[in-house]
Amino acid sequence: MRIKIKIVILIVTTLVLVLFVAAYYTQRAVERDQEGLLLEDAAKIVKEVESSIAAAGDGAERLRQRSVEEMEYLGSFHVLSEDAAKPSPDPDLSEAKRGRIRAGLGEGLEKLLYLSNHIARVDIVLFEQDGTLSPFFSKIKRQAAQTQLTLDYINQVKDGRPVVVQEAEDDFKYLSVLMPVRYGELIIGMAGVKASSEAVNTLLTSKKQTTLAVALIAVAIITGVLILSMNQMVNRPIQNLLSAISEVKEGNLRVAVAPAANDELGLLTEHFNSMVDTIRRSSEEKEFLLKEINRQNDELQAGIREATGELLKRNEDLVLANQSIYDIQKKLGHSRRLAAVGQLAATVAHELGTPLHSVSGHLQLLMEEPGLAKDSLRRLTIMQSQVERIITSIQNILDTTRQPESKPGLIDLNEVVEDLSILVMPETISKGIRVTKTFAPDLPLVYGSRSKLEEVCLNLIDNAIDALPGAGAITIATRRVASPEGLVLKTEGLRRVHWVEVTIEDNGRGIPEALLKDIFKPFYTTKAHGKGTGLGLAISQEIVAGYHGFLTVESEPQKGSVFRVLLPSLEKITV
Repeated sequence: MRIKIKIVILIVTTLVLVLFVAAYYTQRAVERDQEGLLLEDAAKIVKEVESSIAAAGDGAERLRQRSVEEMEYLGSFHVLSEDAAKPSPDPDLSEAKRGRIRAGLGEGLEKLLYLSNHIARVDIVLFEQDGTLSPFFSKIKRQAAQTQLTLDYINQVKDGRPVVVQEAEDDFKYLSVLMPVRYGELIIGMAGVKASSEAVNTLLTSKKQTTLAVALIAVAIITGVLILSMNQMVNRPIQNLLSAISEVKEGNLRVAVAPAANDELGLLTEHFNSMVDTIRRSSEEKEFLLKEINRQNDELQAGIREATGELLKRNEDLVLANQSIYDIQKKLGHSRRLAAVGQLAATVAHELGTPLHSVSGHLQLLMEEPGLAKDSLRRLTIMQSQVERIITSIQNILDTTRQPESKPGLIDLNEVVEDLSILVMPETISKGIRVTKTFAPDLPLVYGSRSKLEEVCLNLIDNAIDALPGAGAITIATRRVASPEGLVLKTEGLRRVHWVEVTIEDNGRGIPEALLKDIFKPFYTTKAHGKGTGLGLAISQEIVAGYHGFLTVESEPQKGSVFRVLLPSLEKITV
């Protein structure tokens, strides 16, 4: 709801409540003022009578000069009983004077009674010297009996107190007022004014309605004035502020509102203008700072691109070299399997020797570059060791079709599988394969040839990658295990300490159970034509068996395979 409507409702409600309260108390006052109204009318009539008597003539001066002693004498002369009326002085009004008074009263009372339509009759009586009452004047407007006078009423009047009397005639209620008539300081009679209660109520109701009508008109005028004033002093400044707020909301921060007056709304307007000005300055400063930050950021980005351009180039060279080594490693594995037949030794040496020496030279140059990151150096070291292993393998193939025994030593299988996982990373990433590694931190060292153990683990990882049709998962884990039951190792110059297990698991297509007994046979393969020679698992099993270990497999079609390499941790016996 708009504030203007709220203000109007508040003003109208307040004024209506005031009107109701005023009408209520006016009604109460009018109801209490029935006697007062009649007393007021009687006072007017008495005043008219007294004026007529005073103007009647020559007895007035003598009456005013009567002494107190004469008044006391007159009072003591008319001794009354307990129930008798009090004596009254005689103003010496002759019949001629009374006639002139009556004539004057006729015209004056006619005007008064014309304006007082509720009065039924007016009776004026004089107090005679002998204590009797003498009718002096009567004016009857409606048929109503004269008020019944009692000694008590008469004595109260003589004491100067007005008397109010309620009467009933023929189911009509009347209200009468008896008031003393004075001549100078003397009470010479009384005036009785009688009116119908219904007529009085009608008159009072008319007055009440007139009062309410005037009050309603006053309320309407006051309401209009207040609404116009509120609209000018409150609503219009608020609307100006709301319009300015809307413009600020739309982004116009240069808007300003002129204060309508020097009051709270004017102070609010000044504060609003100050607030908008502060926001505008802050916005301009923020915009300037943002432009400056963007400029500095662009300069920084350009500097970073310039500074890291060479590093990015080297990193790309590392990625390409790593991919080349992995490809060569796979080719070497294939060639080593063919070398077992003894037919392609010279071809392998010619095909792989020259590029490997070139790769080794480039790797050596990259390793000598200054500022090389530790991670990049480690990768280069791994690639260099692989190149050297491949070169050694080629040399062995050239020497004989039977691979000579390489120099054994203590090997950390965690390090071996970690290096191999980095080696195959380009292919696993390109195929969307997730590789999970779980290495035992306290894994014992095994005794053997690093290059041969690398060949075994790489064959198994390659097979896991080939077993996945697309994105999949490979898990590589190492752990310490118990010795197989019933196994007794007889190794000359070595002693067994622990057993170590390397597990390579995939969630690929799996191997049917009927084929599991043949997968370690030479030249047996489940891969497509041109994808494998069938010698990888056979050579791997031969290498593991040469170190007194075991190579096992568990597989289920459409769920994956698990290859386990179990090797003893042997120490050389020192004498």
